[in-house]
Amino acid sequence: MIRPRCIFWDYNGTLIDDVETALRSVNDMLIRRNMPLIDLEQYKSYIDVPISKFYEHLFDLNKVPFDVLAKEFASGYEKYIPENPVMRGAKELLSLFQGAGIYQAVISGSQQCVIEAGIERCGLCDYFDVVSGSDDHYVGSKINRAESIARQCGSKGEEILVIGDCVQDFNVSQRLGAECILLSAGHQSKSDLSDTGAVVVDSLCDVKRYVCLTE
Repeated sequence: MIRPRCIFWDYNGTLIDDVETALRSVNDMLIRRNMPLIDLEQYKSYIDVPISKFYEHLFDLNKVPFDVLAKEFASGYEKYIPENPVMRGAKELLSLFQGAGIYQAVISGSQQCVIEAGIERCGLCDYFDVVSGSDDHYVGSKINRAESIARQCGSKGEEILVIGDCVQDFNVSQRLGAECILLSAGHQSKSDLSDTGAVVVDSLCDVKRYVCLTE
């Protein structure tokens, strides 16, 4: 059982159920260029960090600049994001952890302004002690920010639990010496997640089985 003092949450595909939204936005980009569409399995197998690696599977970045693709994706994402995209089981867990006095932070590769707006729209603001996003749309590494927040909240190693949906989240946990639970309902394939050796769950509702909230 994991007994955390601090929980680092990923945003996209973990707190927010936006995988289909992302897929629709990417397929719109392919349609504009008369290119074959991709399905959900392909999308989840292509996901990588930095996000430019994802686009390399689909586009020639020498012909279509990454910056153009990132802006197109952001436009499509806003178009398709559901009214209430909170991942099933997220609010229950957030409330449970908050009631146990656990420090909770969002650490995401998405832009700070996008995360703040999304969390406010979904009514999740009050659950978090800090929200940390990127200052651009390049979806870069979260490791340095995670290390900084861990120092600020005074938690270390085994006191931290990282909950995410991508191998990048596992890499963050490894750098921190933290525990990790990965969600297969997010943006990366279950096989990729399982290869990390971390705990993999199909639903956030299953997380409670691995976390101890009592001394």
